[in-house]
Amino acid sequence: MRRLFLVVLALALAFGVQAQQVKAPKCGKRLTSRQVVEYLAADALQGRNGGTEGDTLASEFIYRQMEKLGLQPGMQKFNVKKGNVNTFNVYGSVAGRSGKYIVVGAHYDHLGMGGPGSGSRRPDTLAIHNGADDNASGVAGMLYLAKHFAKSKNLEHGIIFAAFGAEERGIVGSKHMADNLQELVLAGGRAISASDVVAMVNFDMIGRLRGNAITLGGTGTAKEMDHIIAEAENLYGKALKVTRSAQGHGPSDHSAFYAKNIPVFYLTTGGTEDYHTPDDDAHKLNYPGADSVAAFAALLVEQVQKYPKGLSFTDTGSPEASPMRAGFKVSLGLMPDVTGQVENGLRADIIVKGKPAHKAGMKNGDIIIQVNDIKIKDIEVYMQALGTLKKGEKAVVKILRGGEEMVLEVQL
Repeated sequence: MRRLFLVVLALALAFGVQAQQVKAPKCGKRLTSRQVVEYLAADALQGRNGGTEGDTLASEFIYRQMEKLGLQPGMQKFNVKKGNVNTFNVYGSVAGRSGKYIVVGAHYDHLGMGGPGSGSRRPDTLAIHNGADDNASGVAGMLYLAKHFAKSKNLEHGIIFAAFGAEERGIVGSKHMADNLQELVLAGGRAISASDVVAMVNFDMIGRLRGNAITLGGTGTAKEMDHIIAEAENLYGKALKVTRSAQGHGPSDHSAFYAKNIPVFYLTTGGTEDYHTPDDDAHKLNYPGADSVAAFAALLVEQVQKYPKGLSFTDTGSPEASPMRAGFKVSLGLMPDVTGQVENGLRADIIVKGKPAHKAGMKNGDIIIQVNDIKIKDIEVYMQALGTLKKGEKAVVKILRGGEEMVLEVQL
């Protein structure tokens, strides 16, 4: 018994030493995006899986930031049925004249230690999945806007800054908030419902900016979107290459708000080979790039403020499958470039080993220009092409590799 006690004590001490290896950075306006990511993506937080100690440390850290910035902070507890664990949405708010709000959000959880059923792309490997890009970078973007707007005294619409839990379990936290907005204790002093939310801005994976290219989703969810985006691009100086996607549905937390007929903006710099692996680490991020994405988002929020009555919601139709978490019955087994850096084609950023595209000989960086008889112009057309494929069939995929055209037969 004594031996067992000593083993348990040794393990506890070992974890305690590990936890002390990372110290939460000081709170307030001097906090940088790098500091946010380095803390949230530290090994001591063990991948921030919902309901774990690392998840709690992350939520407490974000709450302190809200508090120190002078926002009215709050925590919304909810239960995740899968695993029966409790976790939180963390939020802070500033009031505006209209009594309505814009939600600026990002999920803070990740995959923990990975393993089978976790969503890891290496399910046979038990290791800390730090989730620096996914989605500590998004939290850094949300806090960037929180710092920018925290002391604003002349807002038309208030702003709710939200860090969602359990996104990796199926956008559980954002769904809970969208369904229970009346629970939030907000600056402005009154309960709200979905009809009081003017728009939702979502950051998910903004830390790997390449070629100044980003994807902006939700651009078809309000009649005013084209004007809002054009004004923001004009003010920003067109320093970012913005690829638009009209859909309001998608692979992240904005979907929960779009389902409530709320216009949405979804900002991402796309996937990399490190996505949902233990290699998504803080030192690999482009921090000036992440800040530039956040600065552009701040301009979008400022443009939305110019519409006192809110925006005119537009339904974008049936949901598309996610480029990151494809929902089609058939998949080629690749992660496409979602930022539109290739004209008249779609670059395959990551070919997953053992999947159909890999077996057919496709390689990272190949540019898909045709699937069967459908010419691939961009990711939208590519996803439409996937919708025509059936399991068991062969797809003829035409690619460009090093400027040379090749034809591959992909067994689905």
